[in-house]
Amino acid sequence: MKVVVLGSTGYLGEQILEVLSEEAGFKVVLLSGWQNISKLQAQISQYHVPYGFLMKQGVPVPEIPGVVFFPNRLEMEAYVLSEEVEGVFFASAGIDFVDLFWKLLPTGKKIWMASKEIIVSVGEFVRSRFSFPELTQLIPLDSEHNAIWQMIHGKSRSEVEKIYLTASGGSFYEWMGEMNAITPEMALSHPNWKMGTKITVDSANLVNKGLEVMEASYLFDFPFDQIDVIVQRESVIHALIEMRDGFIFALLSQPDMKAVVRHALSPQERQNNRWNRLDFSLLKGLRFDYPVPERFRGFYLAREAGKRGGGYPAFFCGADEACVRAFLLHQLQFGEIPVILEKTLEKDIPVPGAVEDVMMIYKKGFHFAETLIRQIDHHSLSRYQQSNEKPTFF
Repeated sequence: MKVVVLGSTGYLGEQILEVLSEEAGFKVVLLSGWQNISKLQAQISQYHVPYGFLMKQGVPVPEIPGVVFFPNRLEMEAYVLSEEVEGVFFASAGIDFVDLFWKLLPTGKKIWMASKEIIVSVGEFVRSRFSFPELTQLIPLDSEHNAIWQMIHGKSRSEVEKIYLTASGGSFYEWMGEMNAITPEMALSHPNWKMGTKITVDSANLVNKGLEVMEASYLFDFPFDQIDVIVQRESVIHALIEMRDGFIFALLSQPDMKAVVRHALSPQERQNNRWNRLDFSLLKGLRFDYPVPERFRGFYLAREAGKRGGGYPAFFCGADEACVRAFLLHQLQFGEIPVILEKTLEKDIPVPGAVEDVMMIYKKGFHFAETLIRQIDHHSLSRYQQSNEKPTFF
């Protein structure tokens, strides 16, 4: 199978390529990255890939013998949509490829989806035209959604009482200090998983888990009141489904994305897994809890954006991207992120009528949060977090 990896230079993209390199039935024909041309060049050479594409324009692209770099997005998309390509891995954060995802849906090509922002932002719009459960070529790569996907196969949805997504709780679940004392370096140190920067920050305040609730609702066609989140500190249980008769199924494995990718390549036939396998003799216990609202407001705000639907998920995702970027640049404090995100729910957001509308709403959310971040009085915001007085925006 000839496949494309979008976002190959990120951490998940690296994991995907490592797994694909050992699969004789797969040939990578195109790699795409954002701006890390040196890493992209190294990957193209290592895996003998004939085509490349760099999302960020203006970055000099080196000449590699036998390799074609598409000069623009239109030519890259035309190739991906051609009969030459049989499957696409979406491994990048954000919604850069949301329009390509939309164009791929009716083609029947395999789609391995790890870009949760795409599903979250365009999910309701897609659901109005397709049935997600009937899109059998769409395979989720998030560990939690892949776990649900594995467990729910062959079961009637009417028999499922509830879906449980699990969360590690991130780096600060037991943090006793001030939230604004948390630095980007601290937030990027996840206790169980190694991931990209944005998803790691989103995991630290559980915004990521709120986005995953939306994703699960769209992918598996369950209402929000049938989707719950529990904190599972060891990240060994990735998801659970509770049946109508009270029996609960759980999927357990070590927190290792390579195993998820390996299974997703051929889900009908389970293959040997030489990677990190679960050793029960080393498992000292399993701890469970629920997200504390006072500590993880971002999770509940994301969930509320999902419940509202329409353009709110895309607007919220755009705002969250701006917040994470500002936090990583030391322009926004960690505890300020949910305050900015809460403001997104005070806006009137239109319902998108086309994928182009979704992209526009996402960008508006990004610029809305960016504007607030530039204008915010951090001292007033700190007082607000301690006393509930309204923060001041100039």
